[in-house]
Amino acid sequence: MGSEFGVHHEWGRLREVVIGISPAEDFVVFHEESMRWQTPAESEFSRKHAGRRLIDLEPEWAKAMERQVDALAEFVARQGVTVHRPERLAGIHRTFLAPNGDGTQLFPRDGMIVIGDHVIEASLRLLCRQRERYGLRPLLQSAVARHGARWSSVPLGSPNCVDGPFLEGGDTLLNGREIYVGMSGCASDMAGIDWLQGLLGRQYRVIPVALKSNVLHLDCAMALVRPGLVVYCPEKLIDGLPRSLRDWEAITVSIEEATRLATNGLILEEGRMIVDADNQRVIAELRKAGMDIVPLAFDGPIRVGGGMRCAHHPLWRESVLE
Repeated sequence: MGSEFGVHHEWGRLREVVIGISPAEDFVVFHEESMRWQTPAESEFSRKHAGRRLIDLEPEWAKAMERQVDALAEFVARQGVTVHRPERLAGIHRTFLAPNGDGTQLFPRDGMIVIGDHVIEASLRLLCRQRERYGLRPLLQSAVARHGARWSSVPLGSPNCVDGPFLEGGDTLLNGREIYVGMSGCASDMAGIDWLQGLLGRQYRVIPVALKSNVLHLDCAMALVRPGLVVYCPEKLIDGLPRSLRDWEAITVSIEEATRLATNGLILEEGRMIVDADNQRVIAELRKAGMDIVPLAFDGPIRVGGGMRCAHHPLWRESVLE
């Protein structure tokens, strides 16, 4: 495998990345009974309007999502990062993508996972998101062709979204040879975690992290922003931080801040990070810790449950696996 590919840590200089797309006219409101991470207002909205285009309901919200994710992609590209966008699915492909609502192409983090030289098509629990891999597949195929990456697909879970394996990128955080995978019952499960351990082999430790049952993904509760510095919400973790992180410097966030995805940013390089501009207190704490923070508006995507980490997935970070 060439050196210009792969990810070993959450930090390290970002060189190549996938950032999602959200054409305003494409986004369809979706709802499934397992979406217990939603706030009461979000749940009521999605139940009431499932299957309808957001642009017909709240056009400014739909346009803000498109505008903000495009602004993120443009800013990252200006930092010298190679930016890829998913293939826009339409027509029969989009119907297949989203049989009961919208399988969003805004959040590529969840539908793919890169660990070392492995590119992995994830297995998503929500039925309406299980086909997102098809919009990402050309990018994964290109990585295989250009860099000799190893391409694997997690088997899809059962149609009732109860029996896995389920393994989602939003649950998967990288710390060298330790890989943390969140488990709340909303997304990844032990079958997915066991599958990942089997794929990576004994040189890695895949560590389950127990989350409260109303937490969608691990990156909604925890972020590794540089070596020795973690941002997390204690109330969303059942057993606390993984053991190897317990002596790290920690910035804690409230349940309300975590719900606004204060743990969910885009790390450009060690010590430099893009964060949603609305999380002012957390931005101030990160700056006190010596981080260079770039605030960008991202409230549109956050309202549908995903932040800046959800909206991107690195293909290449400059970091060394020891």
